[in-house]
Amino acid sequence: MSCVFNCIKWLLYIFNFIFSVCGLGILALAVVLHLQLSHATKFMDTNFMFPSISLMVIGSIIFLVSFFGCCGAIRESHCMTITFASCLLFILLIQVAIAVYSFVVLSNDDNRAIIADGYKTIFERYYTNHEDEGFVDFIQNELHCCGVTSSSDFNHLQNSTGTIPPSCCGKQRDQSCAANESYPNGCGPQLTDAYKKAGTVLGGVAIGIAGVELLGIIFSLYLANSIKNAERRGYRV
Repeated sequence: MSCVFNCIKWLLYIFNFIFSVCGLGILALAVVLHLQLSHATKFMDTNFMFPSISLMVIGSIIFLVSFFGCCGAIRESHCMTITFASCLLFILLIQVAIAVYSFVVLSNDDNRAIIADGYKTIFERYYTNHEDEGFVDFIQNELHCCGVTSSSDFNHLQNSTGTIPPSCCGKQRDQSCAANESYPNGCGPQLTDAYKKAGTVLGGVAIGIAGVELLGIIFSLYLANSIKNAERRGYRV
């Protein structure tokens, strides 16, 4: 075996090992994100969960295929390496489609309007539903926003006491929040902007990983060809 062959073999092994770790990382991040936002699916369009679900699928497939590629590189198996390259090409095409969807569809104004309306529905049950209260508090704490458009929205809710929740000020539950301390931005615009950014990040991640996968495909095809040529020379002896 040539020095180039051995270099490609170990580069492909290292590539797949790092890629499998990245796949596990993406999967873990997606699971956490999905669990945090799963409550919103009761009221919002299913596209709201598209980024987390897509990342879960991508992470799982990347881990499995990368593990398969590691085995093919170490065992110097022509069949396993070709299979790995084919799977990687399939994943690459899927990721390009996801990137296009993320950049085009998730930024659509109709989807953003659906999210804003869904959040307003949840917000209106703030004082009557404990789960909705928890979700609104989570959004307000994470996005540093208050109400749907402003803190005055709390004055118009059923069972409202005229007070502003401490999550509007980043305070603990047992603390009070004055109007002049509350976050100036409403959560409706903040949430739709966050959704748009999530789509952009998802598209960027998909394109970035696809570029690395393209190198993996090239390396694996070269390795498979070298293995095949070595097998033919061995048979001729």
